[in-house]
Amino acid sequence: MKFIFIFLVLIVAVVRESDGIHAHAEMYLAGTNDFIGTINLYEEKEAWGVIMTGFVNRLRPLAVLGFHVHSEPIGNNHNCTAGGVHFNPYNVSHGMPSDSVRHVGDLGNIEVNADGGAYIGLRDNVISLGFDKTRTVIGLPLMIHNLTDDGGHTGKGESNTTGNAGPRIACGTILIG
Repeated sequence: MKFIFIFLVLIVAVVRESDGIHAHAEMYLAGTNDFIGTINLYEEKEAWGVIMTGFVNRLRPLAVLGFHVHSEPIGNNHNCTAGGVHFNPYNVSHGMPSDSVRHVGDLGNIEVNADGGAYIGLRDNVISLGFDKTRTVIGLPLMIHNLTDDGGHTGKGESNTTGNAGPRIACGTILIG
């Protein structure tokens, strides 16, 4: 996992000066002003999707936690409950990033280290930072949930809508820059 993260950081560093779109989300514990890290996003026109890199801390140690883009702005008070449902402009079932059918905002899970920190290093071919207006996530909240996302594969509870990922424990708004 750390190798992939380092590789993606290097890619972002190489393309930093190109014509792509840069964005970031400053992440906070739900409903507080407790800053826990920044997630950077980068998209280059007609390239490989959006690259996300960053680090967040103060999470539950050794957990695997749901990670999504939600559909409604959260405002400046980090009210993660105000974020609406998963970003789903095509009105399809919940899934994982590797699934052919999924919400645009379904980013899978993040793995938390023993110290409560999690490295984010992924590439997603579905979300956009602006090159595809239907799938753009700018201004929307990035959420970390308290439980593992089951990818909509269990058919139990809210699997088809939320992946049974549980309450929102951290969030941040995706902003250009």
